[in-house]
Amino acid sequence: MDNFFQTLSHYFQPVFTGLEHWVGDWGIAVILFTILVRICLIPISVRQSHLAANQFVFSRKAAELQKTWTGTREALAEETPKLMRKHKFNPFAMFLNVLIQSPVLITVYATFSHLGPTAHSVLVPWVSSIGLPDPWVIVPIAIAVANGCTAMVTLIPADLMQSGSTKFSFVLMAGISLFILWSAPVATALYYGTSSLWGALERKILRRHVRRRILKHWNPETADT
Repeated sequence: MDNFFQTLSHYFQPVFTGLEHWVGDWGIAVILFTILVRICLIPISVRQSHLAANQFVFSRKAAELQKTWTGTREALAEETPKLMRKHKFNPFAMFLNVLIQSPVLITVYATFSHLGPTAHSVLVPWVSSIGLPDPWVIVPIAIAVANGCTAMVTLIPADLMQSGSTKFSFVLMAGISLFILWSAPVATALYYGTSSLWGALERKILRRHVRRRILKHWNPETADT
């Protein structure tokens, strides 16, 4: 595992070093790197907004089908895949953005773990280097709370979602973030937090498009009658 981290650090440390030389601060370099990564991922984010709408419509149509179905369970099981194909629902495609970003997060962790005490930043003056964990755990807690808040900004409009789901998203995301960042280098938290904030802004922008796409294929007033 150490060899793996060293290999990642060997290839990506020059990238961060170049950004740091340009902006003059390691923390700002991490934020700039995050923005560049998220810009590259915009096409995937747009694609995922389509998939989120498809998933929502499929789940509602499937629930309606189960309520009105009068045939056998076997026949219902055969109809469900047809419904998935009709609405182009792929349960695994929604995780594509996460799968792509996970190696990037590991790369940031590996690079700054290797840099150790040499990566100073004015963004966190109480930490000697963002290559080290925050001894006061201020950054992990702050980023975890912020990530929980950004998780409440969903692609699906709030009036179409079940009540309580956003609160669950806050607790889940904050808990996962705190677990990941608790003893990680501060640079990891900067990447994670910046990426989450960017994602929330993307979802807010794309939400109107998602609403139109959902209402085009599903009428909630008809479904409730």
